[in-house]
Amino acid sequence: MSVDVKAFDMKAPDDLSGLENALAAAETDGIRRLALLLRVAGEYTDGSREKARGAISTLLASRKLADRSQYITVIGAEGASTPCGYAFIDTGTTGSPNGPRRLALGIARAASPPEQTIGTAAYALDVKAAVEAGINDGGMSPADAEAVIVNVPQPTSGDVGVRGRRGRAAAALGAGLALGEIAPERVRDDSLVSDGSLYTARVQTFTGPAIAYLEVVVIGNAPGRGGDLFACNTLTTDLLDMRSVKRMLVKAGLPLDRDGELDTSRLVATLAKLGVDPSGRVSGAPTTIFNSATPPEKHVRAALSGALGATLHSTRLFSTFDPVQQAPIGGGTVCCIVRDAART
Repeated sequence: MSVDVKAFDMKAPDDLSGLENALAAAETDGIRRLALLLRVAGEYTDGSREKARGAISTLLASRKLADRSQYITVIGAEGASTPCGYAFIDTGTTGSPNGPRRLALGIARAASPPEQTIGTAAYALDVKAAVEAGINDGGMSPADAEAVIVNVPQPTSGDVGVRGRRGRAAAALGAGLALGEIAPERVRDDSLVSDGSLYTARVQTFTGPAIAYLEVVVIGNAPGRGGDLFACNTLTTDLLDMRSVKRMLVKAGLPLDRDGELDTSRLVATLAKLGVDPSGRVSGAPTTIFNSATPPEKHVRAALSGALGATLHSTRLFSTFDPVQQAPIGGGTVCCIVRDAART
C-alpha cells in the first residue's frame, strides 16, 4: 500500500476544485482508502462546515468513494492561515518488504453509542474498538501509529459544550487504550477531563453537530509500503514551544541552514492540536486568551498561524485548539508528513 498526500487550497467552504484535480490524477479505481482533513474559513454558526461536508459527500458519492473514505472538517482560518485541505490517498501499491517504513493509512466508522454514554468510560471503550478497527484496516500495529484522529458525535442535550468536551476526552482515552498508552484502570468517569496527568501522545479528537458515527483516521508508518513519505509526531509544552517541533523535524532529517532555520522543502503536511494552560499563561506570562471578547479558539488558531507558520514556512496547516487529554496541560500534539530525502 502506498499513500500520497496532496494539499489543496479552498476559495470557499465548498470549493473542492483542488481536491477534484488530486483525485483525477490518482484515478478512482486505484484508490484503496481516502482520508480528507479540511480547515474551512467561517464560523461555527454560519453553515460553513456543513457546506463543506455537503460538497465532500456529493463528490465522494459521484466518484463512488464514499465507502472507502473518511473526512474531518474544522472551522477557523484566522491570522496568516490559508483555508485548505489535505488528501491522504492510499493507492494500494506495495513496496519492498525489506524497504524502509513508509506512510500507512487506515480508516474506520462505527455506530455511535447511545447519547447518554457520551463522556463516560463506557464511551471510551467503544472508541477503543473503533480505533483498533482503523489500525487493522491500515495493516498496522499500535506502535506503528503516529496520529490517530477521532471524530465523534456532538451531544444534543444538557450542556452541549461541557458534554462535548467530555466526549472528546473520552475519545482520546479510548484511542489511548487502543494504542497501549493508557492503563485501562485509569479510565474512569471521574478521571475524564479532571485528571490532567492522564493523556495520550498520538491522538487528536473532534466533535461536531453533523457527525453521526464514530469516525477514525489512523496515520502511521509501516514496512512493505510504497511511496516516499513518512509521519512523525511530537508533544509540545505550550502554545509557543516550537523547539519541540524543530527537534522532531531535525530528527526526521530536515536540515537547518546557517541561520538556524529549518529547510522545510520536504515537509508535506502538518496536523497540530494545541492548547493553553487554564490560567491563560503562555511561556510563563499572562495573556487575555480566556478573558477577552474574542473566543479562546480564535486566539489560539491565530497564534498558531504565526508560530507554526514562521517555523515551518507555510500558511497551510490543519491546526486546532484544545487537546483535552491528548497532551500535557497547556501543551499540544503535532504530526508532520515528510518526504524522504533519498527520493527527492
